[in-house]
Amino acid sequence: MNFAILIAIIGVLCGVSAQENAQRKLSNALLECYNTTEILLKDNHLPHNMHAFIAILRKIEDNPELQMDLRQLSVALLHRFRQSGISESPSIVNTPGITPYAPNEFPFFVHSRTLKLIPGDVRYFPNSSISLIERCTLHSMISNSIDPKERGDESVTCRFKSNEYRFARSLQTANVTGSSKHINADVETLTPEELDSIKNKNNPQLNDSSFDPNWFYPALPPNHPKNAQIVSFPVSRCPLESGVINTEWKTVSGGPLIAGIAAALQPQYVKISDLLLKKDWQPSESLSSMTLDNKWFATIAGDLAEVAILQGPQRDQYRIGEEGHWNSSVMPKSYFIDGNQDTEFTAAEIRGDLDGLILASEVDSWYKQVPTLKLSQIFDMYYSDRGVFNTSIRACNRRGLLTAVALNETTSAQAYSASVVLNEKLSKYYIAPETLKRFAVQATNDFFAFVPSMNNEPMCDYVDSRKRFDRLATDLTIVIDTNWQFSTIQSILAILLENCEINKYNSNFTLINGQNGEVMINSTSNILDFYNFNVTQYSSYRPGFDLTTALAKLEPMQMQKLNRERELKIGGQRSDILLFVPFTGPSMSDSDKQYCKDRINKMSEDIPDAVILFLVSGSNNWGDFTRDSQNDVVSIGGGSIREARGPIMTLINRMKRVPRRLINSQCGANYEKTGTSAQYTNYLEPSGINFYRLHPNYFYTNDDDDALEIKIHPSTGGSFTICESRNPLHVNITDASITCTKIDRAETHTVRVSCADASFIGDCNPLYLSIAVNATSTTINRCTDSKYCRYPDAFKYTISYGDNMKCTNSTSSIMASLNIIYDWELNLFPNLTLKVLSSCYINHSVI
Repeated sequence: MNFAILIAIIGVLCGVSAQENAQRKLSNALLECYNTTEILLKDNHLPHNMHAFIAILRKIEDNPELQMDLRQLSVALLHRFRQSGISESPSIVNTPGITPYAPNEFPFFVHSRTLKLIPGDVRYFPNSSISLIERCTLHSMISNSIDPKERGDESVTCRFKSNEYRFARSLQTANVTGSSKHINADVETLTPEELDSIKNKNNPQLNDSSFDPNWFYPALPPNHPKNAQIVSFPVSRCPLESGVINTEWKTVSGGPLIAGIAAALQPQYVKISDLLLKKDWQPSESLSSMTLDNKWFATIAGDLAEVAILQGPQRDQYRIGEEGHWNSSVMPKSYFIDGNQDTEFTAAEIRGDLDGLILASEVDSWYKQVPTLKLSQIFDMYYSDRGVFNTSIRACNRRGLLTAVALNETTSAQAYSASVVLNEKLSKYYIAPETLKRFAVQATNDFFAFVPSMNNEPMCDYVDSRKRFDRLATDLTIVIDTNWQFSTIQSILAILLENCEINKYNSNFTLINGQNGEVMINSTSNILDFYNFNVTQYSSYRPGFDLTTALAKLEPMQMQKLNRERELKIGGQRSDILLFVPFTGPSMSDSDKQYCKDRINKMSEDIPDAVILFLVSGSNNWGDFTRDSQNDVVSIGGGSIREARGPIMTLINRMKRVPRRLINSQCGANYEKTGTSAQYTNYLEPSGINFYRLHPNYFYTNDDDDALEIKIHPSTGGSFTICESRNPLHVNITDASITCTKIDRAETHTVRVSCADASFIGDCNPLYLSIAVNATSTTINRCTDSKYCRYPDAFKYTISYGDNMKCTNSTSSIMASLNIIYDWELNLFPNLTLKVLSSCYINHSVI
């Protein structure tokens, strides 16, 4: 027996004191999530979606106090935040010193045993790395429980109506018939007549015919309520399920995702005889040789054991895979199961268990190849269109991967082992080992029959080997009118920001009040800052939309950005988009309208990479303030949020056509050279592509001999394709003016650019570049800069500039021309003032 197994057995038999979440009481660390009404309300939680889940994990991983690798963190998260089976005692009031919540329901027993099979503690976890609401949201995402109590909102939250009134069935409830079918069978209960009978049996005057042995029992105490009964509470038609996360590929149970990875990185293969008391296995010699794999128990086998034990004695055909629905597809916080019976293995748990087992089957190999692999990176890749290191291992392909990771024979054997371990805790009956094995096999067969029938699952899009992953990376400034109802604008912005890929690797956003230009949410690359923004904060800002004021506030902010990039020596950056979201159409005077147009024209000269877009309701006409009125104004109509999703995705596609910026770090907002031009380093995932634009402000010259040279050099292995054009580039574009070159790591590609044919800077087209990785290798490329790499297999490259980069804009170009004109004027027209000719020149240049 190896040392790891010995440690696991000692922990199981002796009880690991550090495993507080494995005890039959609410964990002290989780009390903060249950002792206040504000935190208890799901409406106050962050959305239970994969975006929030990954963002919380990244926030933990980025904390400088965290000194844990992938294995240590996954184990710590399991022990710190997961405690399944927690339920409320309805008759107990939440008062100081009394919290009416405890892990009393059947999911707790699987969870408790899982923790003992994955030993660990949380002593070194930085609890302050995430906020209280983030901690409680994470707990709610990964802790399985079902709240069956009737809430009173079923007419709104349930998707169906039932005339049959159902009651809660406890984990130990037997089949109850007759008049007692509404009574909780966990507790001995008596009718008033039976209570009278017991009390009267103590009367010595009874005759022989009425003799009953119960008369030997003592009389009820005087303070015993005569009619005391424990009656089950009414059950909701759509109970609440906790521990679930909404993804693009349906809802999954979050706990098995963490548990599967933790178990795989800390594997334990334990004999059943080491987990049970000797009296429980000695009668059957076959039990003495059975083993349990902790990654199986933490995922599929544990839940199959629940089905076998709880449904096996009651029916031949088991019922699994109960579906559910969210309170909102945009801001999901409450998940309602569509039925209130047979909830031992819901559809969300099936998906979560299968995903957890798929990840558990591969993670050890990934971890050995990439020791810096992050937990957030695994989920970011798996729940995406790219997959974990290849396009087959991703959530949309879970059904196809079932038989690759779970053979029927292995699954049924592990389900039986798990059933033997859990039988004592879950079953109220005696179940013979051979019968229990039959139940486990039946549950496994039903599972393998059910998964292929999940036909409403989103399927994988066909991935052409030539497909490029074009990730949006933008510095987005959103200017909104707070006349929008909060729930509406919150949903609109949630769809927008989630598809903008707000994270430290891609995009960031700033939220501005459209009435006075006040900052509502400071620039951030963490989508949790948006999720934490609530209706109270929103209502504190003045409603209205004043484009004149907004532009006056935005221009200096944009100037500060250019100056900050010069100070930080930044040679390239995300795209720059200003998105206006008015509530109504423009209502301004002609003079104000002209003022706004002039200001926008001036901004386009000084801040040439900023693009103005509008997202409007109805057919509001804001096109006069954009470069392209057909594509730069998107209307979401006046319908539902569901109908608005399509137009918002149209806006996202428009934003993707705005290229990233290549800039001269010498220039700043005043376009006066300072220092040297900084190079720019960026990263690409396999089959990824990035688009760039270099504005003529940074290379304008009429002399072709003075053309700027730009060098692109890969820093890691792989084949790159670099395309250049003087016209805009985007995915799948075909244009005769495009020139493409393939290079590998050992090569450097040089691009020369000038404005030889342009008389004015306004006549010179920008340079457009695209850089793509042609990933064909089956080995994992390791990105060592984990702070900067969204994916661990990203390819690094560097863009550097020649020494002759320029700092020119329309204004500085005009002033340079005026100096020439001034000398010429003084020589030919000494009596003509410069003011007149200069005014004519400026007017001509604007026209």
